[in-house]
Amino acid sequence: MRLQYLLRKKKRRVTGLMSGTSADGVDACLVEIDTSGRHLRIKELGFETRPYPDLLRKKILEVSNPAFQNLDEVLRLNPVVGEYFAEAALSLIKKSGYKANQIDLVGSHGQTVRHLPGEVLRFKKRVKATLQIGEPAVIARRTGIVTVGDFRTSDMASGGEGAPLAPLGHFFLFNKRDSSQMVLNLGGIANVTVLPANCGLKDIQGFDTGPCNLILDTLTKALFRKKFDPDGKIASSGRVSQELLRKLKRHKYFKMTPPKSTGREDFDEIFIRKILDSDLSKEDAIATASELIVWSIWDACRRYVQPNQKIKQVIATGGGVHNKHLLQRLSRLFHPVHVITSDKVGYNPDAVESIVFAILADRTVNGLPGSLQRVTGSAKDAVLGKICLP
Repeated sequence: MRLQYLLRKKKRRVTGLMSGTSADGVDACLVEIDTSGRHLRIKELGFETRPYPDLLRKKILEVSNPAFQNLDEVLRLNPVVGEYFAEAALSLIKKSGYKANQIDLVGSHGQTVRHLPGEVLRFKKRVKATLQIGEPAVIARRTGIVTVGDFRTSDMASGGEGAPLAPLGHFFLFNKRDSSQMVLNLGGIANVTVLPANCGLKDIQGFDTGPCNLILDTLTKALFRKKFDPDGKIASSGRVSQELLRKLKRHKYFKMTPPKSTGREDFDEIFIRKILDSDLSKEDAIATASELIVWSIWDACRRYVQPNQKIKQVIATGGGVHNKHLLQRLSRLFHPVHVITSDKVGYNPDAVESIVFAILADRTVNGLPGSLQRVTGSAKDAVLGKICLP
């Protein structure tokens, strides 16, 4: 009955929850999704970031290390993170002037602790694997709201990589009929969505370009005991080591063709240690890592986007938009294409990815696909997620 009631509504209030590879905390957004007209309309009603307590973030990063093998710890952390996601949702709902019973749906990406998109043979079966903790059943129980979670596994069951999942949401937020756009998410991992002029769902292109805040934040903490490089000031004060940059560019991921996705499993402590163990100054190490990020984005677009599309504009989202050094370097590399931040077109850069999972949850309860065959490499577009009733 609860789902039937939701489906009869033309406007639904949906809370989206997201925590990225950097595991800074839970991004929570509240949107109104209006399906009454010809085109989907999305109105942002509120946004809040709820940082993880330091010890919890430390534990999440510990279990996210590919070398971590204590299954019991992961299992116990799953409901713990679910509790924090639920608290983030309830805090935002109250802050936005609503009560929980006025919210129709929650869409939660969860916290990725493993992403293994490469196909392997196990017991005569070819399989891919991924794990996001932050138990959606806990979120549903604590909030009293229907919750959709565990989005990636449905796509993997269809043969896809399970990521990136943002491109469909980016389509509904940023698509323009008269010009080609590229959405660039500067999160723990950087990914792009290409939206050609007069774009349909089958025209959308998207893939992960490589690491972003994942390596910058790790290096900044190790070298400067800071959580991140504020405004990119550290990077801008250093000099790029072309020798080290050439070595880092040799990573096999940068040579892979889309569809492709990545995470800590590819850019792990061994990769970061190459930078830490160099004889560079601390500032030069951050500058070189920053240059690797902007190069990997630009090079991937040069190889896989520009031959087929003439992009008019790059729309940047995610925490990396606050790093002025990254944006300045990207603007120079992409010139004469303009690089802007998503707030210039109506959406808070910090909120975009959580809005995406609100959109995907709404599509799930309506039985509509949330992943795209061309983006993830799946056999077909897949309806995503698991629905948990309160």
